[in-house]
This record gives sequence, C-alpha cells and structure tokens, in this order.
Amino acid sequence: MRAAMFLRLAWLMIAGLAMVEPVFAQDGSILTDLENQVASASQGWQDTVINAATSLFWILAGIEVGIAAIWLAIQAPSLDTWFAELVRRILFIGFFLFVLQQGPDLAKSVVDSLFQLGADGGSASPADVFNAGVKVASELSENARFGLWEDNALAMASVFAMIVVVICFALVAAIFVAVLVEMYVGLLAGMIMLGLGGSSFTKDFAVRYLVYAFSVGMKLMGLVMIARIGSEVLIGLSNNTASEDQFLTTLTIAGISVVVFMISMYVPNIIQGVVQGVSVGNGMEAIRSGGQVAGFAAAGAGMAAGGAGVVKGGMAAASAASQAGASRGAAAMAGLKAAGGAVGSAATDKLMGIPGAKMGSTLGLANEKLRQGNNPGTSSRSSNRKMDADS
Repeated sequence: MRAAMFLRLAWLMIAGLAMVEPVFAQDGSILTDLENQVASASQGWQDTVINAATSLFWILAGIEVGIAAIWLAIQAPSLDTWFAELVRRILFIGFFLFVLQQGPDLAKSVVDSLFQLGADGGSASPADVFNAGVKVASELSENARFGLWEDNALAMASVFAMIVVVICFALVAAIFVAVLVEMYVGLLAGMIMLGLGGSSFTKDFAVRYLVYAFSVGMKLMGLVMIARIGSEVLIGLSNNTASEDQFLTTLTIAGISVVVFMISMYVPNIIQGVVQGVSVGNGMEAIRSGGQVAGFAAAGAGMAAGGAGVVKGGMAAASAASQAGASRGAAAMAGLKAAGGAVGSAATDKLMGIPGAKMGSTLGLANEKLRQGNNPGTSSRSSNRKMDADS
C-alpha cells in the first residue's frame, strides 16, 4: 500500500515538473525584471545623493583652505611658499572634485568590466542561472520512469536529483540577485563618501569608495564565473545520463549542485574580503563554535564537580550529626543546612568582593567552606599562618 502511494506521488511530481517547466523558463525573466527595477530606482536617487555630496565637498574644501591659510599666516612664510601652498591645495581639491564628478561612472565602469570578464564575453544573469537548473532537471526527468520493468532506483535518484538541482540553482540565483542589489544600493549610498574628499583629513573615505566598487566588482566576477562553470558542468553531465552508470551520474549531479551552491555562498565574499583587506568566511566559524561548545561543556563539568563536592560535604555533615545521636530526620536537616549555608556564604563572599572569592566559582567556594567546617584544624592553622604573616 505504501509502495503504491509512493509511486503515485512520484508520478504526480514528475508530471508537475513537466507541466511547469515551460513556465519556469518564462518566469526566470522575473529575476531580470527585478534587477531592472532596482537599477531604475537607484538611478532616481543618484542626483539627490550627488547634490548632497557636492555640498559636503565644498564645505570641507572651504574649511581645508581656511585652515591652510591660518597656518601660513602663523608661520609668516615668503610669497613663494604662499604660491606653492595655493597650487598644492588647488591640485588636491581639483583631483577629488574630478573623483566626485566622475566617481559614480568610474565605479560602474569598473564593475561592468569585471562582470563581463567573469562572463567571458557572454551574458550572465540570475534568470540564466535559474533556467540552467530547470534545464538540468528537465534532462533528469527523462530517467524518472517508474514501473514493474523499469529501474525504480534510478527513477527515485532522478527525482531526488531534480529537486536538489532546482533548489540549489534557485538559491544561487537568489545570491546573484542579492549581489546585484548590493552593487546598486552600495554604490548609490556610497556616493556620499565622495563628498568627504574635500578635506585632507577625510579624503580616505573617498578612496575607500573606489576600493569598495572594485571589491564589489571582484565579488560579482567570482560569482558569475562560479555560476557559469557550474551550469556548464551540470548541463554536460545531464546530457550524458545515458551512460552505463546512470545512477552514479544522477547522484553526482545532485552533489555537484550542492557544491556549486556552497561555493557561491562563500567564495565571492572571500574575494571581496581580500580586496578590502579583511577576512570574511575563512572557515574558522566551525572551529570557534566548537570552542564555545567545549567551553560550555567545561563550565558545566566544573559546576557538576562543584555541586558533587557540596553534596558530599552535606552528606558528611549529616553523617556527623547521625553519629552524634541525632535522628535520621535531624541528621538530614543538618546536612541540608550545612550545604545550603555553605552555598549562601560563598555567594555572599563573591558579591562582597572578598579577596580570593572572585577567582573561583560559587560551588567551588562552598565546597571549600564545607571542608573547612569538617576539618576545623585546617581553618585554625590557616588563621594562625595568616596572623604570623601579619605580625
């Protein structure tokens, strides 16, 4: 009964993918439409940001010239020094004014050039990546045939690979869209940094904008290269599914699609971090997480050991009370009272900041107090040593 239900579900899935395949091929252009809408919306804000950056630039340039004039007046230099300083300030302000006026176009040209370099002279878009995944799934659907005389294991592997490929390539296309949105929004919002080039004190921010544009272009180039290479490899494998070991080839396609998705998620950020001089996604997250887990485990082990010591001390107090002739109930109450009193005293010491209490845990201090209570001679000897040291 379950096998029949599974076969029906598999047939419905295959039929659904076959029916929506043309629709997917058409709806892949929705991602391109989204990209165009983001680009047009950013163009509408460009003039506003440029005007604000220009106003900021001239304000800082006026402050820069004023400070330079004050320093020259204090130093009382010759006319040649005045002229040399004036020429230097004019060249400085003129260069960064050129960067302000041509920076947005220059940044876009750099990004477009790196994008075309990654695309190897062809066209690449999120829609192309998504449609490549659908094409691979379409090729795999030819092997998804269930029946008494069919290879049902291959059919199940094909259905599994189809789902994995479509999901992974959809996620890669989503990453592609996110990088494009970052490019448009980041380059637009960063234009205000070009206005900071009017002063020698803030000129580094204007330079960082150009560095950021180059890093975004490198990130986009890496993503385009990964997407194109992955698409071509998977399409080539899907076209050769008629080989002898079709089952292994089908599973290989599913595995490679996951690898392409993971590479698309990490490698472009690493490339951008290399350009910006920062470490991004260097693979140490798992090690840091493991270290945190180990730290929590060690802390938990320490708390357990301290708790065991407190319980042991309480049991010792109860045993002493029992040997003194107390009833079982009174002995148990004495043990609980000793353990609770030790914990409360240790917590009070930590709150009051008594020397030596801050370095240990509350349960550890409570355990030590119980040991001192069970061995009065130890406490007295410690007190005598302390008094001798003070004297």
